[in-house]
Amino acid sequence: MRASFRRDTAETEVEVFVDPEGSGSWEGETGVPLLDEVLHIIAQASGFDLEVRARGDLLTGDHHTVEDVAIALGQVLAKLIDAGIASSSVPSGEALAFAAVRFGEAGCRFDVEFLGDFLEGMELENLGHFMRTLAYNGRFTLHLRVSGGDDWQKVEALTLALGRALRRVVEDGGGESRREEGQIPDGFDLMKD
Repeated sequence: MRASFRRDTAETEVEVFVDPEGSGSWEGETGVPLLDEVLHIIAQASGFDLEVRARGDLLTGDHHTVEDVAIALGQVLAKLIDAGIASSSVPSGEALAFAAVRFGEAGCRFDVEFLGDFLEGMELENLGHFMRTLAYNGRFTLHLRVSGGDDWQKVEALTLALGRALRRVVEDGGGESRREEGQIPDGFDLMKD
């Protein structure tokens, strides 16, 4: 059930492969150390095999690379998962993060305040941009919040929580097969009645 997506722009070249039935392996390089770590954590926590190759105009900053990796990863997730709801809470040191996902309609709420502006080669405001872009391109609603901890603990807890929520959606069958059988109504279907 492996899927891929390639995105080439004037600023970047990105290719993403995802296998949700994998073992949580990570392979790749984006040129942005924190983004590599975020992707590695998501892969491990979700159990998805994730491969990302990105080349970007990092001399102008990390924004284009972060955004285009999120677009490509979101597009792959949209191919693989069309329905499902899950959440997860995860601690990391003094930080506690919560992530909730619902596939089928795009949206994002990112309630995170960082102490600094920059961490491991990435502007921290771009982590919120990554998450929003991921959710909109993946066609899922994403809620993320974190309290306590230093910036690294916040990033780690957030990405672990997101990865675990994605894993739970897939373990629940992605919602697709059970909804087709009429076992789990989609909330939007309930509102129509």
